[in-house]
Amino acid sequence: MKKVFFIILTIFLFNNSQAQDTIIKRSGDTIIAKVSEITPNEVKYKRFDFQDGPNYIESKSNIQMIKFSNGIKEVFNQEPAKVVTNTKSNDYYTTEPVKPSNKIDTWGVRYRYQGHTISEKEMQEVLMKSKNKQVIGLVGQAKDAKKMQYIGFAGIPLGVASVVMFWKSTGIFSNSYNYTNGKLFNSSDLAISAVCAAAAITCPIVSGISKGNRNKYNRQAIKIYNEKF
Repeated sequence: MKKVFFIILTIFLFNNSQAQDTIIKRSGDTIIAKVSEITPNEVKYKRFDFQDGPNYIESKSNIQMIKFSNGIKEVFNQEPAKVVTNTKSNDYYTTEPVKPSNKIDTWGVRYRYQGHTISEKEMQEVLMKSKNKQVIGLVGQAKDAKKMQYIGFAGIPLGVASVVMFWKSTGIFSNSYNYTNGKLFNSSDLAISAVCAAAAITCPIVSGISKGNRNKYNRQAIKIYNEKF
């Protein structure tokens, strides 16, 4: 029974490994994938180890070859420089290869620019180079909102201070108890405890709002940049 199970498992793994396509990029990187579509300009695929995941798109200009699961290989040649004809004078002009798009695409918390994945800081540096006042202003607001996010960390010490001041208001630390109308408390310490508790609750809320504003300002800046450049 164990031998039968082992044989079935081996056959399954062998068939599974044979069903994968291999994308070899010009950079030397290799992607194990399942290619779903090849268009004149792009290759669409899913990661082989995550076939229920999102669809990926790669420019054909970045791919050197695809080895399909059936053994067929497809090689992609780099396109030569285009020649533009002037029909009036019959002169010929050689143009440079088309440059990668200068548009910025959003990929979750990271960004895509000229075929490369870049960080938020790198993305903002690209936006600042545009010298567009509206774009620069939005980038500045995004940076300010990012700084405000850190206020969320202040909620931890404020929460601790609230608890400490509450217990202090009872006099438990000094072994002196004050009673007013049968209730045990120190009004000033209790008030400080309440203020600290309110601040501890407010800080994470402000941090969350700031994070949302940061993402919003970044998206707005990217949208204007993509429309103008």
